[in-house]
Amino acid sequence: MKRALISVYHKSTIDGIAAALHKAGWEIVSTGGTAAYLKGRNIPVSDVSGITNFPEILDGRVKTLHPLIFGPILARNTSAHLRQLEEFRAPKIDLVIINFYPFEAALEKRSADLDAMLENIDIGGPAMVRAAAKNFKDTIVLIDEKDFGTITAFIAGGAEVPLDVRKSLAQKAFAYTSFYDSLVAAYLGQGAGVPPDYMTIGGRRVQALRYGENPHQSAFLAIGDRSSPFAAIDQLHGKELSFNNILDLAMMYELLNDFQGKKHFAAIVKHQNPCGAAAAPAQLAAFRAAFAGDPRSAYGGIVGLNHRLEAEAAAAMGEIFFEVIIAPDFSEEALKTLRRKKNLRLIRMPAGYVEKADFKTIPGGFVYQSRDTVAFDVDTFELKAGKPLGKKEKADVEFGWKIIKYVKSNGIAIVKNLQLIGVGAGQASRIDSVELAIHKSRSPVSGAVLLSDAFFPFPDSIELAARHKIAVVVETGGSVKDPDVILTAQKLNVSLLFSGIRHFRH
Repeated sequence: MKRALISVYHKSTIDGIAAALHKAGWEIVSTGGTAAYLKGRNIPVSDVSGITNFPEILDGRVKTLHPLIFGPILARNTSAHLRQLEEFRAPKIDLVIINFYPFEAALEKRSADLDAMLENIDIGGPAMVRAAAKNFKDTIVLIDEKDFGTITAFIAGGAEVPLDVRKSLAQKAFAYTSFYDSLVAAYLGQGAGVPPDYMTIGGRRVQALRYGENPHQSAFLAIGDRSSPFAAIDQLHGKELSFNNILDLAMMYELLNDFQGKKHFAAIVKHQNPCGAAAAPAQLAAFRAAFAGDPRSAYGGIVGLNHRLEAEAAAAMGEIFFEVIIAPDFSEEALKTLRRKKNLRLIRMPAGYVEKADFKTIPGGFVYQSRDTVAFDVDTFELKAGKPLGKKEKADVEFGWKIIKYVKSNGIAIVKNLQLIGVGAGQASRIDSVELAIHKSRSPVSGAVLLSDAFFPFPDSIELAARHKIAVVVETGGSVKDPDVILTAQKLNVSLLFSGIRHFRH
């Protein structure tokens, strides 16, 4: 007779496979709560304590950690191993079905205290899963209800589970225990002042994507934090999302988070660079100003709004080709209008989630940094040349400084009347980014604010800005050429501010 050990926290999907095992003549061994659940459904169960001759102790903390459980799981189907099991009256365990204490769900309850979190760390479950996964040639391991049907079909048909299926289940088991442990490690590391020596990035595949950066690349979306709005993207309309769509959405989401408030804000992103942005008292005005900033680049981009999308603005958007529109909500009239465009993706995503970590892959590893979420106050920026800012200029500086950190380095943004009118992104030379931003502007840059994501290494950018009558320049300061840059701004009557904050984005 074959034996299965079932010990699950989430029990709602276990009935079917347990009933199939019983019908096929398997003995089912189980722990307290699971055993009671199955017995309540008239499925015979042998209690683990009856095998170990040892009761559950320490309020259930120790149930399965015993040689008479781990021996049968780890035993190979060889005469030597089976003979040893027979000596100890511990028949082989051929199938292990486990899911863990809900540590991941507990993480979502941000108010849970340390003791509550520690009680949600599973020990016996992962240990049994790892043992079965190591011995996958002789012990089947199941941790995902999506695989129950496959194994049930083999059992009901009296067929052996093929080795490649067993191996795939073992890979999934090790991956899941690693993911589970990564959540625990990340939680225990919160607030630590020293980076850990070992770091894991855990994630659960939640969505297949149309393709990667290019159609010949495969891609999927994985999430490590179920409270992330990307854990269950609320797509209201349109075709499947691609890898590039997700990256643009992520960048747009963070940008929108920086513009929460009563004033309407609209932005357009293309290839992870803002190419249009504006704030205005009305949504339609904000969108039109954002689009007017660079209509050519906006083609095929994604639009983001910080308030519910209403019908009037939706009608204006419907006249233009966009890939995605993201907003915290959509009115019924807006949805009716935009659903006429078959492929346009409509994404509802409320603001508020703030990511703290930033990873970038390298061959064979990754680099980690804390996310660029530094707060700023325009009043702390140092005026190095020119006259103090007026109210409108100060508002443009604050508006532009929120945007510049999303422009790829070397990054330049030109802002006027709360509208992004010029962007220079990704150039190897900063003066080239300044030239590009001025060239791209469809509005007069006279009297505008120019913002740089880092310092000017030479006075040439100030000279170029002055020739085009740009009134205010904001940079970080910190160059050995700062004295020359300041002197040039003084001579050319340009108001120059040092922020002291760099916003490189590679």
